[in-house]
Amino acid sequence: MLLLIYLYHKQQLKLFYICTLKQDFTELKKILQKNSKFTFLSGAGLSTSSGLPDFRSDPDGFWKKNTPVTFQEFQKSEMSRIKSWTNNFEILNKIRNSSPSNMHNFINKILSRRPENIHIAQNIDGLHRSHKFKDQIVEIHGSVHTSSCLSCNKQYETLKFYEENILKQQNSNCNSCKDGLVKVDTISFGQALSQISLKKAQEASENCDFFIAVGTSLKVSPANQFPNIALQNNAKLIILNKEETSFDRRALLVINEDLEEIHEQIN
Repeated sequence: MLLLIYLYHKQQLKLFYICTLKQDFTELKKILQKNSKFTFLSGAGLSTSSGLPDFRSDPDGFWKKNTPVTFQEFQKSEMSRIKSWTNNFEILNKIRNSSPSNMHNFINKILSRRPENIHIAQNIDGLHRSHKFKDQIVEIHGSVHTSSCLSCNKQYETLKFYEENILKQQNSNCNSCKDGLVKVDTISFGQALSQISLKKAQEASENCDFFIAVGTSLKVSPANQFPNIALQNNAKLIILNKEETSFDRRALLVINEDLEEIHEQIN
């Protein structure tokens, strides 16, 4: 008898959850159809929907098998610089055959509505990139696809520099100024984030009507400060993430589902 009661209540809870979820999808769809100002903050969950691993938190992930090179180590020795370049080349290899997910494309569709709509990207894989909206995308952790001289700021295509300078010459010196060190444009441990990118991300958080966190745990600083900034400026917070976050109670709407499932329901 107790088992039957338990199973009945379990079934009722399941039906309640499905009904509530359906209402949440409907509400999200209505919000995204508004001609409002949207700021998106995306994390690893957006890229895993394209089949990429979560490089940081995966227990069998890339950084568990490959020791990261700190910014200070990169500056000190050529051996560390070669190791850093090799790590980034392996990351490039992992992502080169990946394509933007449906949710990547959906976010770009929202960006196309008005120039004030901004996408703050924490991922370095570049799957969020679009030439059309390059001024609306803020890569706060940089990109693995480009590299720059730390002295003269000369920019290179990562793969080309790796093949011509690192593989052939085992040398990371700049071709232009000769003395400067060329580093992949991803933010290393111990390296300061771009103040220009941070300022643009802060302004986007201050000026939006809706701040939407997509596939991010909201644990990593300073990215997890942006929802606070948005809330302080009267924006509505929406969280689309498979797991719960510490911001869920402060959000207008929270959907803890797979991003591809969310896209299917709102498209």
